Amino acid sequence: MFRLLAKRLATGAVTLFLVTVLVFAIVHLAPGDPLAETVGSGGLYRLTPETERYLTELLHLDAPLHRRYLLWLGDVLRGDLGQSFNDRRPVFDKIAERLPISMTLNTLALAVMLLISVPLGAAAAWKPASRIDRLAGLGTYALYAVPVFWAGLLLQILFAVQLDWLPLAGLTSEGFESLGPVQRFVDRVAHLILPVVCLSYGGLAYLSRFVRAAILDNMGAEAALAARARGLSSIAVLYRHGFRLAAVPMLTLAGFLLPALVGGSVIVESIFAIPGLGELFIKAAAQRDVPVLMGITLLSGAATLAGILAADLTYAIADPRVRRG
Repeated sequence: MFRLLAKRLATGAVTLFLVTVLVFAIVHLAPGDPLAETVGSGGLYRLTPETERYLTELLHLDAPLHRRYLLWLGDVLRGDLGQSFNDRRPVFDKIAERLPISMTLNTLALAVMLLISVPLGAAAAWKPASRIDRLAGLGTYALYAVPVFWAGLLLQILFAVQLDWLPLAGLTSEGFESLGPVQRFVDRVAHLILPVVCLSYGGLAYLSRFVRAAILDNMGAEAALAARARGLSSIAVLYRHGFRLAAVPMLTLAGFLLPALVGGSVIVESIFAIPGLGELFIKAAAQRDVPVLMGITLLSGAATLAGILAADLTYAIADPRVRRG
């Protein structure tokens, strides 16, 4: 187990390093004037030579690309993510104030996906090629084919503009501070319904078919066949030998779902004007705010590697064959 953990940590560290190098290079090699984007001039006004020289030295824009990366990496190793080019606020503070919003939104979406996809996949696996199985596959794949940005706009037009049942965007309504506790809760829930639906519908197809395939694979095992020979009902075999054994490969899938709790809502947050990490990432990319971009990239990459590591270790604990290599 210790050897497996050490190997995964070493591989993860190298992978995270290469990801940050690639993102840093792409951001700095993109066309355009980074100084103009940083100060937001956009050609509307000219900087004085003294101001331009000062900002160039302050942002290390006159240094070679590899030196700029090493300066950023040195600050990160000291626990400093740097300051935003745009407003000079610490990147850690900007991420910390938006991270709970993104995690709340994505946690709710993940819960909705699991609550619907697991029973749906089990029902489809109970009677393969039945009407339930075909309808479940057709419906989930049809949803999977709908682009999230298009679905978000359609939901806004239908439920917010035409029917006026739900808020159009944002997290709270006007006068939110003057509402009572119950009214605040209802207002928050109303603002989260459409974004959660947009985030969750796409994963239903993949998760439900994954559950179906895992259960069917275990239903054909010798233990399941022996249980049927002993006279167990189909539902009992499905639960004892299909669903319970399918929980082991589902641990690997859970590890890949963990990073989505951090940065899996960039498009949805932009559509619904939710002040989370996704919206912050879009704004930082438009302004070429390198410290913010690198901070979010580092956080997302670390979350991805942590999820994969957790899945590997949990799988090794659940299956002794993995521990023996």
